[in-house]
Amino acid sequence: MVSYAFKPDYTPEIPDEEPEKLSTTIKLSEVFAAGVRLEASAFSIEAHNAVTALTNSGLPLIPLYGKEGLCQGGYYPHRFKRVYVSPEKGVPFLSSSEIISLRPKTNNFVSKNYTLKLDRLLPEKWDVLISRSGTIGNIGLATETFIGNALSEHVIRLQANEPETAGYVAAFLRSRYGRPQLIQGTFGSVVDQIEPEHLERVLIPDLPPIRRIEIGRLMCQAGELRDEANHLLDEADSLLHERLNLPYLKDIAPRGSASFTTTIKASQLMGRLEGSFHNPEAIAAEKQLAKLPVEITKIGDQRVTKEVRAITRFRARTYVEKGGIPLLSSKQLFQVDPIDVKKLAKGAHTKDLPEIQLEENMIAVTCSGTIGRVQIIPKYMANWTANQHANRLLASDDINAGYLYAWLVSDYGYSLMTRHAYGSVILEFDRFMLASVHIPLPEPAIRNEIGDLVLKANQLRDQAWRNEQEAISKLEKLISSKSNTPMNNQTPIESFSLANIKFDYNAEPIWELAARLSAKIPNEEWAKLPKDLAQNFDHYQQQQDS
Repeated sequence: MVSYAFKPDYTPEIPDEEPEKLSTTIKLSEVFAAGVRLEASAFSIEAHNAVTALTNSGLPLIPLYGKEGLCQGGYYPHRFKRVYVSPEKGVPFLSSSEIISLRPKTNNFVSKNYTLKLDRLLPEKWDVLISRSGTIGNIGLATETFIGNALSEHVIRLQANEPETAGYVAAFLRSRYGRPQLIQGTFGSVVDQIEPEHLERVLIPDLPPIRRIEIGRLMCQAGELRDEANHLLDEADSLLHERLNLPYLKDIAPRGSASFTTTIKASQLMGRLEGSFHNPEAIAAEKQLAKLPVEITKIGDQRVTKEVRAITRFRARTYVEKGGIPLLSSKQLFQVDPIDVKKLAKGAHTKDLPEIQLEENMIAVTCSGTIGRVQIIPKYMANWTANQHANRLLASDDINAGYLYAWLVSDYGYSLMTRHAYGSVILEFDRFMLASVHIPLPEPAIRNEIGDLVLKANQLRDQAWRNEQEAISKLEKLISSKSNTPMNNQTPIESFSLANIKFDYNAEPIWELAARLSAKIPNEEWAKLPKDLAQNFDHYQQQQDS
């Protein structure tokens, strides 16, 4: 645990018009406390300012991890040789980037028989997941989606005693007071790394249980909402195959490393000679579509889309550090709450906004590098922007945007899109190719049945994000308001509007009083309270009054 040389009257709340402090002094004791680290990054000014604000807040602080910490358990698995096998012989293996994915998925399965200490790769529910190698400081919670999946050794599993505490820790590490402390422990000349021991330097407010539960529960609810959203998306995919009577391509077409050949007529070349365009999976998809008793049209049909948009005019960019319009990369489109998002200057990009701005239920399809990943834009991303590496689709008024997404994200849509990819080094996929992809048009009732599940999932994603932002905002406001609250009796009473009321600055805060009194109540009495009391207090209060 580091004891910084704080200035008692300094609070790092820097007004926009003042330059940020870019230098500081470090005591020798701090160097030893940091493990005799001499590089400047180990004493980040952002982290220094964050800890200063925490100290000035007057809130009790404890280490995040360690014997005296809020979390006693924490580890990452051993490095191991990955033996990939077929799904029936293995366990799904998620990379560290999947801990912040809106829909964690993998095509890799590690062997049940040849993976040593496989159980240590499996996270426990409500572990706090921290990326520790490469990209440092991505934070996730191990919800039901992660259970039964092996997780990369590049992820630290931090374990708390209760789910709400885990949620509180996740909120803090994603806040402006937590993340700078987390990443200042980074080391490595080529690949950035952190170790669990670095978490012992991270200071976190030891809030009263009531406040901690309030913040942590919002984060846990967000995770549960995303799980529900992903279940709805899986249900939509299953319903798509069922209603259209389409078998899964994995069951009817060769895949993976198996050797296979395909015979193509000259009339079927379509101007493409690459084997990837004429792969058996895409051909099998076309044959299945030809058997359907419904109309088959193309994505570019005006009955399906108003516009298939490529980003063509957006070239010169002006970035700002504060404010601005978020500009997402094609990778960040699929992340829960992207970090290190670039911000565009508003005035400099007014003319670009009609082309690059995102809209609710707009569909984005990656078109460079990684081809064919599909995202339906949730409400909270509306009015953000995204770069040129994702084409946009706007569904027509006559078709459910959720159905359009469900088709493109299915195995059929993916296969029919990715066959068009071209490029020897970086794969590309243009809007005309996207517009030429086939799509079946069953009766509207079927389209809406499938699409409404997707739209409901998109609403749940939006609510999950807002829950998390509310939790982080509450925590940050609690810390900053404490930092700016006068802590002595020198403040004149006249500064308050109720001049006749004397305020005792040294009085015990009400939440601490509540925590002290609640500690005297036996656990069996607490167990009698409704689990949703905090959310529905007014309802239960009215029942009590009646």
